[in-house]
Amino acid sequence: MIHKVNNNNDSRETNITFFEQAYSNAVKEGMLILGEDVSKIVQDYIEEKYSIVIENTSQDPKALSEALHFAIDGGKRIIERRIIRLLSKKLNIEYHSADLINFEKQIKDMRKKVLKTHKIK
Repeated sequence: MIHKVNNNNDSRETNITFFEQAYSNAVKEGMLILGEDVSKIVQDYIEEKYSIVIENTSQDPKALSEALHFAIDGGKRIIERRIIRLLSKKLNIEYHSADLINFEKQIKDMRKKVLKTHKIK
């Protein structure tokens, strides 16, 4: 008789991959609030000026926040709120839009929740 052993590392890697994909999609979709053309211009500018691909910033959300600040100043708050709302919906994590946001902290908190307890649907 063969017993399957649960490998927590595989589960953790699956959750990381799930989070990375959800984050990437939320960033892409969040940027579209600017419209397709402006979104593309801002993304190209950020990639060229700061050498980052915005949808790959889940490990360093502060880099995205700072790049958005310099690229579109006050508009960054709208995009950050939208990214957090979209990501929380995808991850099925409660989010209250009335809360003042600290983008970096909220993304890191969501990541921790996914790695710790989140069940992938």
